[in-house]
Order: sequence, then C-alpha cells, then structure tokens
Amino acid sequence: MPAELIPRRPLSEVPGRCRAIISASEQGWTHVPLGEWELAGGEGFGDCHPHDEINYVLDGLLVVECDGERVEAGPGDVVRVPANRPAYYSAPTYARMLFIYGANPAGLPATTFTDRSAVQ
Repeated sequence: MPAELIPRRPLSEVPGRCRAIISASEQGWTHVPLGEWELAGGEGFGDCHPHDEINYVLDGLLVVECDGERVEAGPGDVVRVPANRPAYYSAPTYARMLFIYGANPAGLPATTFTDRSAVQ
C-alpha cells in the first residue's frame, strides 16, 4: 500500500474543538485513529471511551483528571487514559494536542459529560 496524504481540515467550533486526521468509523476500527484538538480559556469536558486514548501535548497545559488523580501535561508530554475510565480534560488558558485512539472493532460508543465529579 502506498503512502497516503490526508489533507488538513478545520477544527470544529465546539469546546474540545477537534479535527480527525485519520478518522474512526462509527462501525468500529482496527487501525489507529489520529486527530488534533484544543481547549482554550478554561474550557473543559469529560468523556469515557471503550478504547485507550493517548494525548500528545503540542502547546500549552492540559489537565486530565481520572480515577481521583490529576495530571498536568505540557509540550512534549503524553497522557494515556485507559479504556473504560471516565476522564475530565481542561486547560487553564490553552492547550493543543494530538490524540491517538486504540482499536474499537465493535464500534462501541463513547460517552461525554460536563460534570467533573463523574471522574471521582
């Protein structure tokens, strides 16, 4: 299979703005989905995925709360959130990251939430 160029797409306009670089299918996937996302101005949200999620911080400070622990990550740091663990993501001022998802061949859905207490 030859190399594949995937053109840049704009970020969405919602909190946790993101854009897929290598998309995940709603029907499931065995490949490695990749995307870029950002938070600004104290934005935050939570989610829980049926797959591992890896976040590589490109710029700013990302705060991740999971299982009662708080991690602060800056440029060059990596934060891994295990599958099926609710996590809350925030940025005191700004953060930009790449995300990488583990496999989800059955296409099990993720949940999102705004209540930070869901991660305790």
